[in-house]
Amino acid sequence: MTPAQLAKMDTSFQAWMRERHQAAILKRDAFFKVFNQADPDTITQLSFSGMDLETLPDLEEYNRVTRINVSDNQLKKISSSISYSRHLKSIVLTNNQIKKIRFKKNDSIVSLNLSENNLKRIPRSIKNLPNLKVLTVNNNQIKRIPRWVGRMENLNDLDINYNRLKLTRAFVRHLKNMEVLQMGGNHLVRLPENIGDLKKVKKLNLGKNQLTDVPASVTHLDSLNTLILYSNHFKYIPIAVTQIPQLQELDLYYNELQYVPLELGNMTHLKRLYLAFNQLKVLPDTMRNLIDLTFLYVHHNQITYIPQWINTLSNIEILDISYNQLFEIPDLSVMPALNEIDIQSNQIAYFPWTLLEKPNLKFLIVKDNPFILSKQEVKQLETHMEELQTRGVIVRN
Repeated sequence: MTPAQLAKMDTSFQAWMRERHQAAILKRDAFFKVFNQADPDTITQLSFSGMDLETLPDLEEYNRVTRINVSDNQLKKISSSISYSRHLKSIVLTNNQIKKIRFKKNDSIVSLNLSENNLKRIPRSIKNLPNLKVLTVNNNQIKRIPRWVGRMENLNDLDINYNRLKLTRAFVRHLKNMEVLQMGGNHLVRLPENIGDLKKVKKLNLGKNQLTDVPASVTHLDSLNTLILYSNHFKYIPIAVTQIPQLQELDLYYNELQYVPLELGNMTHLKRLYLAFNQLKVLPDTMRNLIDLTFLYVHHNQITYIPQWINTLSNIEILDISYNQLFEIPDLSVMPALNEIDIQSNQIAYFPWTLLEKPNLKFLIVKDNPFILSKQEVKQLETHMEELQTRGVIVRN
């Protein structure tokens, strides 16, 4: 890009920022005109979102408020009066410039969102919110999990995605109460050996890191039903992952997988499997054992053959096998639950006519295949497509 183009972009951005700021001022003026005249006892929700505020008004009189939203402002500090209301359940402080914050003792707050700020640590005053259940601190600069987090018995949902977290054995111990734990985008290279001690965790997000393997102890994650490992550097699916007893969802999008292990067929509880954007060539026959599978995404691989046993997976609702190297596909119309099908961008020559007769079809993409069709078949196809559209079926051909 030339200097002139960069200068033009910079000028456009500055103009956009000025317009945005002017809109924020108008919104702020209109809001406070009403706010300053309102009876605090009649207000149950407050939203100061998108007003470019640098300070908040004193909120001590607003003791019936249940939710406060102060997102998208320019706040660096927050008065402790924000947590004064004894009816308050939720505070949203997303996208400010907060470095520090103090909370007064409050037993009613259950959800706190501090994402997209300048926090270098999880604020210690959060200890004053003993009934907090959900804490969101993604997109900050946090490096550690403090010990007191493990003492907050009600806190079971932590989103610490996109920080600078250094996950150690000690920090794992501080996360023992978590049921939902999101640690994506932290440049993690490896996981501590005691990761299997997270006995309560049901959803674990480790996407957008630099992992190549997982410790054997993950087999002890007895409550885990969702494991997100997308956009790492896995060249194979770790055998330990296939031994997680109750896993229902496995996401390995955007890795470097070259094959699927036979052991994947042992994951009989699996319902949603995401293996797209890898380097897979074959789906092993053991996958026929995944009888509970409802979603299967294997698009953007190098698969040349879809085996006939795919028809026996009677619970599959969504099948995406697009962007592979398929020359033919089995008759998918016999799969009773299947209603969304994507076979685009393959090398399929024979058009799958039987799919057009599928009564529960909702979504079908067949484009960018070298179908060989006679003139009569082209007309026949056009008629079918019109009929499908009248039924509300979304078709891309």
